[in-house]
Amino acid sequence: MTENIVRRRWRDHEPAFGAMLGIPAISTAHAMADAGFDWVIIEQQHAYVTEDSIPALLYALELGGTTPFVRIGENDPIGIQRALDLGARGIVAPMVNTPEQAEMVRDNTRFPPLGARSWGAPRLHATPAAANEDVLTLVMIETPLALSNIDAILAVEGIDGAVMGPSDMALSMGADVAAGIDAPQVWHAFETIGDSAKRLGKHYGAYVFTAEVAQRMVDHGADFVLFSTDIGYVGAGAAADIEAIGRIRSRSAV
Repeated sequence: MTENIVRRRWRDHEPAFGAMLGIPAISTAHAMADAGFDWVIIEQQHAYVTEDSIPALLYALELGGTTPFVRIGENDPIGIQRALDLGARGIVAPMVNTPEQAEMVRDNTRFPPLGARSWGAPRLHATPAAANEDVLTLVMIETPLALSNIDAILAVEGIDGAVMGPSDMALSMGADVAAGIDAPQVWHAFETIGDSAKRLGKHYGAYVFTAEVAQRMVDHGADFVLFSTDIGYVGAGAAADIEAIGRIRSRSAV
């Protein structure tokens, strides 16, 4: 079993930098891993990844030297446990609004006595204790309701930290979705999450759109930053080439 790089970064008091994988192709997973991210989250909530494609993506990411997580499509016990049995080193649970929901996520990522996960001969861990020591459990804070419950959510034993979803937070606050964490009220929400995490000894971070925002988050004390998606990188690369093509055409027309 490879090292959980996110855990190592946190032990060394360094932020972990990652990205999202939404294209269910082994070649894409290899490319994302080879890029050098500490961790890559396989995206089931808003992308094209089905359970059948997860094992090969997990293998490809680990082979490339990055630590694979899964953002599950919905917070159901079977989905959480299956992703871990298949080899995910961590779970990101979307739309966690209450401590009771956080407890459900915890119960299905941790074996007894820390939780209620069922033993089913997982691919990576030889014992329940080894899995409990390795797997990371992150919940997404994406609404004002979750923000109002942040202390109680992060106080749940076995929850390692919180990921703020800036787009959904902006949407639920009536802010500009495109601005995301740059919207003042969304940045304030991020600070609130961070302050709670620091008090309770938990970890926090968010998705970002620019390196400038990433630096601002790290300066605030964020333990991790999630950059773009594989789909975003493909789009940005294609757009850059189209821009170059436009310049070539304009010169050729002279």
